[in-house]
Amino acid sequence: MPNVSEKKLKLLYLAQMLLQKTDEQHAVTLPQMLEELEAHGIQAERKSLYDDLETLRHFGFPIETRKTRNFEYYLKEHRFSAGELALLADAVRQAPFLSQRKAGMLVKKLSTLGSQYQAEELLKAASGEQPEKQLVPEESAQSPQLTTEELLNWAMERDVQVIFQTPVWKLTSNGTVRKGSKMMTVSPWQVRRQEGVSKLLAFDSETKQIKLFSIGEISQVQLLSQPREGERFLPNQEKLLLEFPQELLTQIIAHFGETLAVEPVGKGKLRAAVKTAVDPSFYAWLFTFGNDVRLVGPKKVAEQFRERAKALAKSYKS
Repeated sequence: MPNVSEKKLKLLYLAQMLLQKTDEQHAVTLPQMLEELEAHGIQAERKSLYDDLETLRHFGFPIETRKTRNFEYYLKEHRFSAGELALLADAVRQAPFLSQRKAGMLVKKLSTLGSQYQAEELLKAASGEQPEKQLVPEESAQSPQLTTEELLNWAMERDVQVIFQTPVWKLTSNGTVRKGSKMMTVSPWQVRRQEGVSKLLAFDSETKQIKLFSIGEISQVQLLSQPREGERFLPNQEKLLLEFPQELLTQIIAHFGETLAVEPVGKGKLRAAVKTAVDPSFYAWLFTFGNDVRLVGPKKVAEQFRERAKALAKSYKS
């Protein structure tokens, strides 16, 4: 096991590697990180690198992940972009009060503020060489104009899996919770809008379960080449009849959308025909209304809800 000083050095070397060897066109894999650490005399396990990368993210390093043949990690941005460094270098070279030697020294120092690849291009430009054109990997070249929801819809149209970053909450050693993030690989199947919030229904490849993700909290979406899986785990869509007071119509529409077949049934109540997936999230939504919203039919679904209600009440018996 590494001692405390080696653990600190490991974080510093990883930070140095990300700063010097990565940018939006260049990334490093976990094996490359392990090889770099070994070159500095530090032995590390693959699992520990995930925690180290998360620590650096929490500190403020904009580390992103993409999937090509392997998972690759890179800094989304440096303190200065390549364009900003080039602009500063031009200003230094053209300054009338600087000698050519002094300007060259300053440009060389400026080049250390980006990745080593940006530095090479900057120094080539300073020497009058024509910079080489960078080729962006296909998986990272998806249009920045596409929204997260559009990328997810694109993945569903292509019938492929996606990888993205989503928030997670972790329990710390002192008993408090801290918000972190996690990269997840899922098969996207449906975009839902509930209470004005867009959610993704997807199959989690790791847990082999269907899950709901808030699309507003998803970031760094990348399309993978693997075909989607988990379709057989999707909840069935059912046509349901709900009965509720007129004053709840706005909330019902917010959940199911405006295309509802609604009819009055007397005594200030309405009945609506809706089509939705009958899954735990639907039952949880229905529970929030207590007796105000009744599931009238079909009978088998109403019976399933009744059994859930009984089981819930039983768990609270003293």
